[in-house]
Amino acid sequence: MKLLEQLWTFALDYPALLVVPAIGFVLSLVVVRIKTRYINEGVLFCWSPSAPREGERTNATEEGEMSTENELDLSIALEKIHELAAAEGDLGHEYWYTVGKLLKRANSMQAEIDSLSKELERCRAMLNKAD
Repeated sequence: MKLLEQLWTFALDYPALLVVPAIGFVLSLVVVRIKTRYINEGVLFCWSPSAPREGERTNATEEGEMSTENELDLSIALEKIHELAAAEGDLGHEYWYTVGKLLKRANSMQAEIDSLSKELERCRAMLNKAD
């Protein structure tokens, strides 16, 4: 009983030794939840299993034009990048996040290049007809 009283007195004299680890534990749970939400559930790469992914449909295909032959389905590559980011933890997270964004941008730029190439060919054809 005397040991219990000494522990109680020690805890009352130094409350920071109990409160700080408790706060650390709660903060670690919050970090794990954030990691789960932003990496494992795909919020980080702006995709979810039910939502269409960026790059699957370009403006040209939404307007009813024919899909280009250079259009790629990035879902497999983005899923692999997502796995790599999850496997490497916080250290490789920023790197793989940037790689995923660059891949999405490259795909949208390729679609824009294809669209502009078609427009250039159409303009050249119109110029040849005018001559």
